Amino acid sequence: MMLLALMAFGVGMVFARRGSANVGQNSQLNTLKIAVSKPDVKWDTWLKYGQALQSAKQYKEAAVAYEQVLKIDPYQSDSLRGSAYCWAILKDGEAFYKFMGETIKVDPKLAKAVFEQPYASAFLAESRFQKLQKDAIAGSMD
Repeated sequence: MMLLALMAFGVGMVFARRGSANVGQNSQLNTLKIAVSKPDVKWDTWLKYGQALQSAKQYKEAAVAYEQVLKIDPYQSDSLRGSAYCWAILKDGEAFYKFMGETIKVDPKLAKAVFEQPYASAFLAESRFQKLQKDAIAGSMD
């Protein structure tokens, strides 16, 4: 009986901790959401917001936040990587294709590295992505 009570207590603690982590994450997201709603937001605030959204598995919203960073600084590598990851995880082939095409123009080495990631490998079954990968490899040698 005592063992059963201890196990129930342990399970309860796991769920309580998980819940408090979600509260902290939601609090951070809400704070950042307010910060990016203000005028003249700096790119690093958008980046933190995108990263927080990505951590919360809100990939579409994270990609939008990363796009805001890239409007300010198109070479910002954390946003390029984060956005590529989000579009790939969303399995949005059109958005991922368009994004990677633009990324090759800006940073072909980063685009090459993205294509080497497991989350992007499924796309390489399509010839259009194979061509993009070849373009990234060629561009990264310059």
